[in-house]
Amino acid sequence: MNNKSNPSKANKGGVKSFFKQRGTKRGAVSVLLTVLVLAALVLVNVVLAAVTDKHPLYIDVTENSSYQLQQETKDYLKEISEPVTIYVLQKETDFESGDSNNYKYRVQANKLLHAIENSSDKVELHYVDITAEPTFTSDYPQVDWTQSHAILVTCGDRYRAVDMTDMFTFDQEQYNYYGTVVITKQNVEQAIMTAILNVTTTEKTKVTVLSGQGEQDMSAFTKLLENNAYEVEEVSLLTGKIADDSEFAIIYDPDVDIDESIYTALSDWLNNDGKYGHHLFYFPNDQHDVKDFPNLNALLADYGMEMQYGYIFENNSNYLIPGANHYLSVYDYAEDTTYTDGLRNKSIPVVMMLTMPISITDTTMAKPLLQSSEDSILFPMDMKEEDVESFDPEKQVLNGAAIGIRNDGTDESKNSSVVVIGSYDALTANYLSISSYNNAAYFVNLFNTLADRDDVSIVIEGKDPSANELGVTSMDAIAFPAILVRFVIPIAVLIVGLIIWIKRRHK
Repeated sequence: MNNKSNPSKANKGGVKSFFKQRGTKRGAVSVLLTVLVLAALVLVNVVLAAVTDKHPLYIDVTENSSYQLQQETKDYLKEISEPVTIYVLQKETDFESGDSNNYKYRVQANKLLHAIENSSDKVELHYVDITAEPTFTSDYPQVDWTQSHAILVTCGDRYRAVDMTDMFTFDQEQYNYYGTVVITKQNVEQAIMTAILNVTTTEKTKVTVLSGQGEQDMSAFTKLLENNAYEVEEVSLLTGKIADDSEFAIIYDPDVDIDESIYTALSDWLNNDGKYGHHLFYFPNDQHDVKDFPNLNALLADYGMEMQYGYIFENNSNYLIPGANHYLSVYDYAEDTTYTDGLRNKSIPVVMMLTMPISITDTTMAKPLLQSSEDSILFPMDMKEEDVESFDPEKQVLNGAAIGIRNDGTDESKNSSVVVIGSYDALTANYLSISSYNNAAYFVNLFNTLADRDDVSIVIEGKDPSANELGVTSMDAIAFPAILVRFVIPIAVLIVGLIIWIKRRHK
């Protein structure tokens, strides 16, 4: 009987023949490989989805690394030894929400929070909707919950609230005129890290700001000190005294001289019954003749220094600020690296304006901290216009800041010191907030060095996600890896597999 009379055998033979063909075998292997690859990708996708629920993954390709932590933050997070919890007091979706002006800043802020958590196994990030969990706030009675707080950072029984105004800079003019809240810059990394620093520091160094002599406001710098775990208090020497446990005292741009009783009180406090370990910072007033401050001058003389009557006039163009006059310039760090060793970037200069120079009268006690170029001159404050043409000053290096040190002469002795900064403008908000100058980092490091505190500071630059990107937008930078893994790669593999199978099938 032939095949035509027995169709079942013919079909059977045909099926066997089909599966025995070389092309069919190759196609089956290709399909199997495609299925295995797709299964592996699905498995990777499931694992990544589970991981990114707790630790979001993204690639930051923005030009200024807007979504990455600065190295200073990473270094500090590695040193944390106690568990820290960051509570965002909203749902995550609500925290990131906002109009087109603010959304990018909020997204950036949230990514930085996740980056902080991912950089330390001691840090946990949680989102708490306090409107749905109103009892949450009862565990933190020292927080003023009548105010609107965005984040709470805790460590053991220590905690610190962080406001939106701490994390973002707003356009005040837009708000005043139109009632519109527009974010212009984020300071999230700085705000959260200073909160972490404060809750993980158990013993804070005390700083006393002295009043009673018509001193200027220095809230920008005292806030910087508080952010770096210093306890700041104000005391009038007319009615009170500096506490024995206060390591620092500050006289900031006084309008009148101290009297003899205050001079004696400051001298005794610096001596500390022979134990030393106290430090006085003095910022002279440039609107008065130095002769108007005999008692403060006597205190400086006790520590080997003397104020000069005039301003540092900088003639070296490399030290001048573009567009500014010769009284606003940058300063070199002194050769003695004692007070700069803790700086993370010594190539960034300190800037000061209307700086009164300090002479070293006793080199056994005093030494420079900040210095001008060798081309600068001392320009007298009382220079008359008719004398300018005949004025022929000497070019020289002038000291914009100096320190005098005293102790009992033994190796085990602590030092007491008087630090003179010739420009009170050096600690104003304008110069402390500009990242191209090292004012904030330098003066915090100076305090840390004198207080013998190691790596207890966090001075961080805010970032703007609106800066130029590298090929993709900020939001694309966030979404790109997820799209790549979940869609692009699986589809590409499927297409390639089908093409290979079809080509081999038709050979």
